[in-house]
Amino acid sequence: MQKPAPPSEPNGFVEITPSAPIAANRHGGRAKCLQRLVRLDMPVPRTCALDFATVARISRGIFPDFDQMMGCFGPDPLLSVRPSSEDPDWGGPGAILNIGMNDAQHARLVESHGETAANALYLRFIQSYAVHVARLDPDEFEPATEPTAETLERTLAAYEEESDEPFPQDVRVQRGEVLRSMAQAWEGTSARLLREAKGAPADAGLGLVVQKMALGLGRKHCGSGVIQFVDGTTGQPAIIGRYMSQAQGRDALTDNPAPERTQYLAADPRGPSVEHNLPEVWADLIRYGDLTRRRLREEMQIEFTVENNALYILDAVRVPRSARANLRIAVALAKDDIISADEAVLRVPPRSLPELMHSQVDPAGKRDVIGRGIAASPGAATGKIVFSARAAQAALARDEPCVLVRRETAP
Repeated sequence: MQKPAPPSEPNGFVEITPSAPIAANRHGGRAKCLQRLVRLDMPVPRTCALDFATVARISRGIFPDFDQMMGCFGPDPLLSVRPSSEDPDWGGPGAILNIGMNDAQHARLVESHGETAANALYLRFIQSYAVHVARLDPDEFEPATEPTAETLERTLAAYEEESDEPFPQDVRVQRGEVLRSMAQAWEGTSARLLREAKGAPADAGLGLVVQKMALGLGRKHCGSGVIQFVDGTTGQPAIIGRYMSQAQGRDALTDNPAPERTQYLAADPRGPSVEHNLPEVWADLIRYGDLTRRRLREEMQIEFTVENNALYILDAVRVPRSARANLRIAVALAKDDIISADEAVLRVPPRSLPELMHSQVDPAGKRDVIGRGIAASPGAATGKIVFSARAAQAALARDEPCVLVRRETAP
């Protein structure tokens, strides 16, 4: 029997403040984590959380009071919307940034942030809206390499040609369609099967987090980055991440970041760094990293944005980690008296122990990489590459070690 949905907020949303009634089983893990960051006095942009029941209604076309919600953000805000499932491992639809961009907002940003930044912000939103909300052909809306006025004009024309209507200028329409598309994406069959495979119940709910944008683009020092203070493969202390100037969200972590705009986090002789160029921002990041470890009792990956030299913390998630790293992190937290020894033991899933017993490849070891794939089993293996089960059986008969490589992870 399906369990009853938890009660919804009277207005369908609640502003995330230190005392707001935010609960992971009603608003999702991301909303609850953001509240914890706010309680730690971190510079989190103003944020509202939509609970599971409200998002379920939005998927059916029933919307909360937008006017009242927008009152939390001030006039003409640019917003982002991110998913907030009860367990972050259950996933959710991708974040959509710069909601509220239209011709009028673009003109204002040209005056305040410069034409290049305004074009880049508008282009990003059009491309994201076209692909994830209007469901248009992604090949027609590839990310622009040069945010020029001509590129912006072509992209607006492409949207009109593909959708048979102009790009929506009404910000109320934009907000409604973004929220509806994310809510409906969660209800889709593929999304449900994927999260159930990760252990989510069939009736798992989705919350949404609406946050005022920290733009990451402008005339002064601006950019975005991600930082963590432990290696997710080994569990050893290390500063890992990347920062990209004049960027938003997780741009710095893309496969091909712009090298002329990418910086190291800690001072490095190989190139510019946040520590050298923005020492106050760097000091705050180090302090916030230690604060999250001790107060949230976990190793966290922090997503941040710098806008005109000011630091904003957008989100923090548990550092993705291997089974070996998870064990080492739990032990380190217990040794530092952040968690108890009993809790450290409980943080190591029994199913991860066999993986720890397998041989491992040194992640820092030098090697010639000729390809990458998905491992069908834990650990490391050596041998001659074969491409069929028959060839693997023949190698076994000759006592020759081999590694079976397939296009898909099928036996």
